[in-house]
Amino acid sequence: MGLLSSVASTKNVQVYALPTGWVSLPDKWVFEDGDNDILKVRQRLPDYSFLVCHPSGKKILFDVGMPKNLDVIPAPIRSIDHIFEPYVPKDARDLLAEGPISPDSLSAIVLSHIHFDHIGDPSSFPDIPYITGPGTKAAAGPGYPVDPNSISMTSLITRENYTELSWTEDKWIPLGPFSRAHDYFGDGSFYIADTPGHLPGHVTGVAQTKPDEWVVMGGDCCHSRSLLDGSRQVSLTGCPGGTSMHADTATAIDSIERLRKLDHDDTVFVALAHDITLEGKMPEYPQPLNGWQESAWWSSMKQERIKTATS
Repeated sequence: MGLLSSVASTKNVQVYALPTGWVSLPDKWVFEDGDNDILKVRQRLPDYSFLVCHPSGKKILFDVGMPKNLDVIPAPIRSIDHIFEPYVPKDARDLLAEGPISPDSLSAIVLSHIHFDHIGDPSSFPDIPYITGPGTKAAAGPGYPVDPNSISMTSLITRENYTELSWTEDKWIPLGPFSRAHDYFGDGSFYIADTPGHLPGHVTGVAQTKPDEWVVMGGDCCHSRSLLDGSRQVSLTGCPGGTSMHADTATAIDSIERLRKLDHDDTVFVALAHDITLEGKMPEYPQPLNGWQESAWWSSMKQERIKTATS
């Protein structure tokens, strides 16, 4: 029995990974023991979005990744592009259009949080509702350019079809290690789980892909497999001004520990948005992640992880 077996549904969703580009993060920003040279030693990381298809025909994106038009990114982020070096040959809209799912057929976009490398270019999905976790808008403030120093986007949080989940108006239940999760489709096939810390309102996607098989989309709960497995520690003071990449480090560490419990579960595949160990191994759209438990790619990846842990 897995940690999520008690909430198993009769409905499954199809899940697909979309590689929306790459971004660099200084080693010291990610790891407490990282190198202090933030330009010389950086992690070149993928940026994954996920397509979730429900049997009803409804389709959602969990995160959008980065925008191809980097000019839409808030100026404070663009000012340090030489650090991030974002590269987006194809954005989520391009990738969807190359496969069988039209980007205009989406019923919603659910964001793990509202950083630039997860929201895409909202103007490229004008008719698609955007959904975020509770507390997102209050923490974001007015956004850029209303606040020229903000790294959030005014155009996202003020759009007519922007919705924030509510602790009081939406139903939340415990789910495995998570204290609160929202049953998005109402049939147990896909949950939006509260995983705060990185930002207020940060959420994780939990999808049932087969009976007792799950894919968990971890967003930015952490930025490396090494943080998820506990072999390295989250940077607490490595960012500018002696800060962390996480708004609330203690809460972020708690969320990582909860996610780690699922990562140890043989019925759960955890996919972080920036996990470099998935690149070139995890199937990408239009190939689904469903059936990962019996797949050759997962067997190989699992053996690599065991070897790394014992070396």
